[in-house]
Parts: sequence; C-alpha cells; structure tokens
Amino acid sequence: MSDESDHDSERDPTEPPAFGDGRRHDWPGEPEWPVVESAVEYETGWVTAGYDLVEQPNGTRKKYYWAELASAVVVVARADDQLLFVEQYRPTIRETQLELPAGIVEAGESYTTAAERELREETGFAAGSTSLLQEFWCCTGLLRHRRAFVFAEDLTPVERSLDENEFLTPRAVPVEDAVSVARAGSTNDATVEGVLLAREAELLPERK
Repeated sequence: MSDESDHDSERDPTEPPAFGDGRRHDWPGEPEWPVVESAVEYETGWVTAGYDLVEQPNGTRKKYYWAELASAVVVVARADDQLLFVEQYRPTIRETQLELPAGIVEAGESYTTAAERELREETGFAAGSTSLLQEFWCCTGLLRHRRAFVFAEDLTPVERSLDENEFLTPRAVPVEDAVSVARAGSTNDATVEGVLLAREAELLPERK
C-alpha cells in the first residue's frame, strides 16, 4: 500500500504517476466526465492500482477503480508455412498454455521494436519485417492496459535470451491450423485475438 495516497489524490488526473520501472505506460487523456479526485492506492512495481472519483452525467459521484499495467505487445510470427507459438506454465491460472510470443514494451520502444526483441528472446528468431496489425485498450471495465499486435515475417534463427522468470518452449503450428489450434487449446485472449487479426488481414490462409 502506498503511503502517498493523500498526495496522489491531488495530482492532475490526466497525468500518470511517476513510473520508474523502465517500461512503457500509455495513460488515458482528458476525461469526458469531471474527475474530482484521482488516487493511487497500491503499487507493486508490476501493477499500479487506484481510483478516480468521477462526477457522472446525473450529478452523482462514484469511485471507478482501475489497475494499470505497462503496455504490451503480442507477436504473430510466420516462418514460411508455420506460425510460432510458445508453451509455458501460467502459475496464476495453474495451467500450461500455448500462446503467441508476447511481452511488456520497454520505455522508449515502439511496438514493432518491442515485438522484434520479444520474438528474439522467446523463440530465437529475428524478424526481417514487422508491421502493426492493431492496438487497443484491454478489459476497459477494470484495466488501464494498452495492447498491440505485430505481424513478423522473414525470420532467421538467432540465439534465445530468456528472462530469469521465463520458462518457455517454442512450438510451431501450421499456419492453416493456427486459428483452430488457438480456439481449441489451452490459450489466452491475446493469442486468439492475434491469430484472428492476422487472418482478417489475409496474412494467414483459411483452412481448407
């Protein structure tokens, strides 16, 4: 629990807290409904949580609680007729998941630069070409979290460089099976979104 809640409640609600974690943080802009008070109540170095006391259109006031996570990137990486996934155990849900490579964007990084770095670190492939598929806010009833999806291709093998808390196994799935594998297996929302966005952009073939 932060002991600076009283001080934080006085800060400009359009300005982010003083993040010093070396990660990229995309903060909401000018509110449409008046924000009477904005307070940070909890900080862990990974997540920052608090509330905005908002004046609603009918004149009543309500605290809207939020949890802020640094911006993230998800990589849809195609190597010829294969799509790259990573298999990893997720302690939060106690399941092993098959997911697209992904990670937190560092301060000063673009989404495509972060995608190239995460792809190298997690799968051992360097991308010769990347393009931004889409970016958006996630779980908007609770989170302040921006997520982007990047398509990567023209891959060449390089040395992997995992973080000390990453225990990942790269997996390859035929591109024509990617959507069905993502929808049928143990995976997450970002993986399903990523393969569907790539298919919509006609970057993955339809399964015959």
